Amino acid sequence: MVSQVILVMAEYSVEDSPPWFRLSNDKIGLADAGELGLSAGLRRDLEVWNDVFDAIAGSGFRFPSAEIHDHHRAEAFDLAARVQDELGDETHVWCGAGEGVDLFPNLSDSLVVAADSRGTSVEQYTGGRARSITTASAGGRERTARAIIRWRALTERAGSPFGDAQTRFDGLRAAEALQRDIGALSQVTFFGGARSPGDYLHHYGLE
Repeated sequence: MVSQVILVMAEYSVEDSPPWFRLSNDKIGLADAGELGLSAGLRRDLEVWNDVFDAIAGSGFRFPSAEIHDHHRAEAFDLAARVQDELGDETHVWCGAGEGVDLFPNLSDSLVVAADSRGTSVEQYTGGRARSITTASAGGRERTARAIIRWRALTERAGSPFGDAQTRFDGLRAAEALQRDIGALSQVTFFGGARSPGDYLHHYGLE
């Protein structure tokens, strides 16, 4: 059973590392990275990553270049995977390319990497509506498609809809690869392997 859901999201005026509690009745808002037990190296890297976002607060959150923005979005998944690795099986880590997910599925354009999708497909949400498209159609490369297929096979083998810490680590890495492939075309989102927060809640009877 999952004990907590952590979202890796950038925010300005945050003094410490930027993990956030989600779907918890007794824990709300910013999670203390030290109290979570994250290593000093990971806490430092999270803080450096968040500082990039904090530094553009005065510019209307416009990144200096598209390349820096693309890298920041992809790096969110790398950091989220490391958080998942350190926190283990009872924690599920979510990531929306460093952005918030509270408005999902009404984001302008989002690609969800879900464990129960078929083949190389990902779920494309546009204006709140979803459709399944192939990784290639989304702009992903062949090696990214292979990573998604491998992750899904490992998740199924783990015997749980959302796998274990290792498979969710692999899922976040696959999401990172897709985000790097597509750049600013869309926001990749990972809900621990679920298609949406609602599907996640339904599975655990938390609706």
